[in-house]
Amino acid sequence: SGRYRALRSDEAQRAFEALLPDLLAAVAAAADPAHAMARLDSFLADLPAGVQFFALLAANPKLLPLFGRLLGVAPVLADALARRPALFDALLARDSFAPLPDVTQLRREVDAGVGAGLMREETLDRVRLWTADRRFQLGAQLIEGRDPLGVGTDLSAVADVGVEVLSRCVQDDFALEHGVVPGGRLVVLGLGRYGGRALTHASDLDLVYLFTGRHETLSDGPKPLGATVYFQRVAARLTAALSVPTAAGALYEVDTRLRPSGAKGLLAVTVDSFTRYQLAEAETWEHMALCRARVVAGAPEDAAAVAGVIAQVLDRERDSTALRRDVLAMRRDVAAAKPGGGTWDVKLARGGLVDLEFIIHFLQLRHRTAFTPDLRAALVELAIKGLISHELTAAHDTLTRVLAVLRLVVAGPLPRRFAPPVADLLAQAAGAGDFAAAEIKVGLAKAAVRAAWHDVLETGD
Repeated sequence: SGRYRALRSDEAQRAFEALLPDLLAAVAAAADPAHAMARLDSFLADLPAGVQFFALLAANPKLLPLFGRLLGVAPVLADALARRPALFDALLARDSFAPLPDVTQLRREVDAGVGAGLMREETLDRVRLWTADRRFQLGAQLIEGRDPLGVGTDLSAVADVGVEVLSRCVQDDFALEHGVVPGGRLVVLGLGRYGGRALTHASDLDLVYLFTGRHETLSDGPKPLGATVYFQRVAARLTAALSVPTAAGALYEVDTRLRPSGAKGLLAVTVDSFTRYQLAEAETWEHMALCRARVVAGAPEDAAAVAGVIAQVLDRERDSTALRRDVLAMRRDVAAAKPGGGTWDVKLARGGLVDLEFIIHFLQLRHRTAFTPDLRAALVELAIKGLISHELTAAHDTLTRVLAVLRLVVAGPLPRRFAPPVADLLAQAAGAGDFAAAEIKVGLAKAAVRAAWHDVLETGD
């Protein structure tokens, strides 16, 4: 009817109709054609101008099947594309399906795009758009079969650059009014999957904000603030910059509950306060979380100092019986709050990634070794030292790969059955020839984790 903006001109309608047979074939091949068609309709309704986009697809026919899969298989990507069709441009570069450059090169990309003389909001928007482009690109790579472990590393690198650049932008803007705190610098810790460089497309950013110097020092600007208030506000602005909804959608959900004293504690504390808390007051679960902590933004000298604090906190003699009791109690609490599901619940179900993480953290703290936020690297080191079976590395890889794909193709609870194209993606992620073989492989991985749980935490010394 031409009621959509993108289809009002005769030229746009002709371009669309020429593309329609191939487009419908791509949608029909999606996991759920009806939902893919609904998303296509939403996409067209939101498209500001159609001629350029239709010409893009016509000139790049190899993108049509991918477009259909994005609409029907990956709701996270389809929704992002409906909000901002220009995301598809990220797939046109020659290296769009190659691993991303290293963090240094990614930072140069962002710095070149930001430039000098931009207003704060312009800078924030450009960083958000760059991050959204790269995340979309990595999602498309997953759909096209790239190893999810590599995608998780690249997603974490993108987050590192986003956090670092937005942190710098927020602090520079804040200093215009309030100056800087002599001796005070922000340090941002990443924990959880982010700390371990294993993000999925649905992962939160677990962040802890610290600052150097003394809490009572005043800033030197026109409106001076005490250091504690100063860095509380900087941290709050950075959290908002990372998570506030925009036209391109929110970049991340940010979780700051792992900070000292939890949700009731200050959003940002001094490095000295953090050290005292971790050494004297923190509970076992907080030290388990600290096993996956790394500095993601801050001056190099501060990053080194905080890394030293983390090493000091973790590398302590512990009572093995009390440690085991605490770990088992925490796992019971997690199970009560979030009971696991069936075979394809690779995170919370018995033998899933939560159990594996608890095993690793118990062994790290019990034996004071293998302290790296990278779970896979920790597993390898623990196995070399004879503390755990080498087969758990393969189990970790299978479960992690499957989780990464699930977080992209399933927007809500796990369905009872997967549509054939989704089942094929899961089989590919599991390294299996078909879906039935993938179910067996996932089951064996979870069985290996359950056996390790029994050996390490139920009958170990």
